[in-house]
Amino acid sequence: MLKSKRHFIFLGTIGVIYYSWLLIVLLIAFILGYEGNKAISIPGIVVGCIFIVLLAYTLLYSFFEKSQNKYLLKLPYRTQMEVNKPILIAKWHMFEIYQLKSEFQSYSVLVFSRKKNEYR
Repeated sequence: MLKSKRHFIFLGTIGVIYYSWLLIVLLIAFILGYEGNKAISIPGIVVGCIFIVLLAYTLLYSFFEKSQNKYLLKLPYRTQMEVNKPILIAKWHMFEIYQLKSEFQSYSVLVFSRKKNEYR
């Protein structure tokens, strides 16, 4: 049986806003790194490490999974929520774009997949 948990990158306005904040943290790390008067800027390294931790948390805790005829969606800034069956919008090589609809909102997600898809 294939793994039922699928990690993804979320798209749309929600993804743009969330990933913009992550990039702001990265840019602050670069600014602190280049504006320092020492060879190694400790504040730049600390903010860069914070960016890496936030990025890892985002990639690990963004997933949807099938659980007993229910589809659950987890975003890094929200608790798990139940969504309708994922609808495949587009597919190109190993990239698949799904539309997920919860009770109040619709989400578009980009999934990297190399195995046979069990959600269709």
